[in-house]
Amino acid sequence: MIKIKSLRSYYLEFPLTNPVITSFGVMKSRPCIIIELEDFNKNIGYGEIWCNFPSDGASYRFHLLNSIYHKNIVGCEFSNPNKLIDKISENFKTLFVQSGDLGSFRNINAGIDCAFWDLFAKNQKLPLNKLLNPDSKNHISVYASGINPSASHEQIAAAKLMGIKAFKVKIGFNHSLDMDLLESLDNYFANDEMMMLDVNQGWNIKEALRYLNVLEGFNFSWIEEPISALSSQDEFKNVINSTSCDLAFGENINSFDEFISLSQNNKSKYIQPDLTKYGGISLINNLSKKIHTNKIWLHFLGGGVGLLTSAHIMSAINPSAYLETDININPLRTSLFHNELNIKNGKISFNDDYGIGGPLNFDTVNKYLVSSHI
Repeated sequence: MIKIKSLRSYYLEFPLTNPVITSFGVMKSRPCIIIELEDFNKNIGYGEIWCNFPSDGASYRFHLLNSIYHKNIVGCEFSNPNKLIDKISENFKTLFVQSGDLGSFRNINAGIDCAFWDLFAKNQKLPLNKLLNPDSKNHISVYASGINPSASHEQIAAAKLMGIKAFKVKIGFNHSLDMDLLESLDNYFANDEMMMLDVNQGWNIKEALRYLNVLEGFNFSWIEEPISALSSQDEFKNVINSTSCDLAFGENINSFDEFISLSQNNKSKYIQPDLTKYGGISLINNLSKKIHTNKIWLHFLGGGVGLLTSAHIMSAINPSAYLETDININPLRTSLFHNELNIKNGKISFNDDYGIGGPLNFDTVNKYLVSSHI
């Protein structure tokens, strides 16, 4: 049995010189909340809690973690991490139902779930990816994300210098701007490169049906989140079946059954859960037993703990896929561990350290620390 001795958490924030622009708002900083779960054998499991939006969301989730979760986790014992946090959080889930804030509840649960799995892998003396798949390779290809329309050519060129061959560009702001952007990128990519488009839920159903028809004339691999994640299954089916464009969904879906339903549509090729946002590793582990794993392309846009965790899981379940990686400068992604997290030849590589490795680089932690609970 593994027994939790302590839960430490760090709320960090890196201000952006060039804010990230989306169809629903602007990110002026990159926040992250990092969890350390330590057992009585001095193993430490790491997790990251999604906290990108709204701007005060990181501080709010950090305080919820420490005022509600902390006392329920320290001292707990376990032999299997799968959905363990769901069992623990049943004791106080009603608080979040009462407040109507299941989003923060799911985000915190997801981050803690990842920390439990990392701690479990370290106790098993295995890298996290090898825990799930002994034949996993120690690398995963990435695609560049966080590309602003106004700087798309420059950011794509910078990504190409890292050997990256896939690039996701944000659209959904207004139709004329989108068309100008796409026309400027026409013939910009080599035959072995790919472009993806991200609408960030920026269209209603009528707009999606109209714009997807126009976009069928362009060359790209998928269009991500053309409609709201709150759309009904009938609306999803209507949009998916209305176009020859490949569509991607999942970043903002919070239901195992919805993931299964989307995956059962033969025209739905890309399912994109975010393991720091909903379900953690337990969700991905259980999804991989129910759907074709070549459909699972993890979404991620945050710090180094979540990215490295996602890299391990992708290498275990869908090694031929590409993992989303923010192309913008962010030391909370690249310098959060003592070993720098770099992209070489278009790939993130990792060694044979147990779990996702460690320890944290406290020079980086202390430089960008907003608050801690230790």
